[in-house]
Amino acid sequence: MAAVDPTVLEMPTDPAGGLMPYYRHLLDWTAAEVAGLSDAQLDLAEPDGPHEWRWWSIRRLVSHNAWTALVFPHRRCAGLLWPDGVVPEPVVWDEIRLGPGARFDRMLDPVKFPDPASCLEMTAVGLGWLEQVVREQSIEALRGTIESVRGTHFWAYVIDVLPRGAGPDAERPGYLRYSLEGSLWMVFYELAAHVRTIQRMKALQEIGRAHV
Repeated sequence: MAAVDPTVLEMPTDPAGGLMPYYRHLLDWTAAEVAGLSDAQLDLAEPDGPHEWRWWSIRRLVSHNAWTALVFPHRRCAGLLWPDGVVPEPVVWDEIRLGPGARFDRMLDPVKFPDPASCLEMTAVGLGWLEQVVREQSIEALRGTIESVRGTHFWAYVIDVLPRGAGPDAERPGYLRYSLEGSLWMVFYELAAHVRTIQRMKALQEIGRAHV
């Protein structure tokens, strides 16, 4: 069982404690930020604008975080979560998978999940799976689970936020090597970054940030 301290929001530089993220923060933060927003406030976006953080609306950001919370454990942790091969289906996996064949661009079906409340329900499911992995696996198991994945210049840059657990794959040019420990911290950072973008979209509309 890996250790969790809800007050720790960054991957510790010292690996001795073996601390992992408290994923429930992400659900609480997102729910607080979207509470009371109107449809107009949720849907404001500048998809052709010069600033990338303005391209997606708050509604889409919430949906994307739900997508990420579901897709990551399904792709990276299925063998640990469902060793019997019986995988839950809160969504149609073929519709939201990454790459060719996906019906939606890194978001949930907007007909089935049209509002933040329905997306937050799916976010809770995915975060529950991440919590289960951390709760059931030792830190040694998380560090010993290594995967080589095709990298991009963006991800090669982004993983610099991790003090360990991720880096270029010396044996496969263009690929990155992740420990599951590093990946689990990276997905926490990614989701938190989108919560921050929600705050920026609110500031753009002169809506106050939630006190979280």
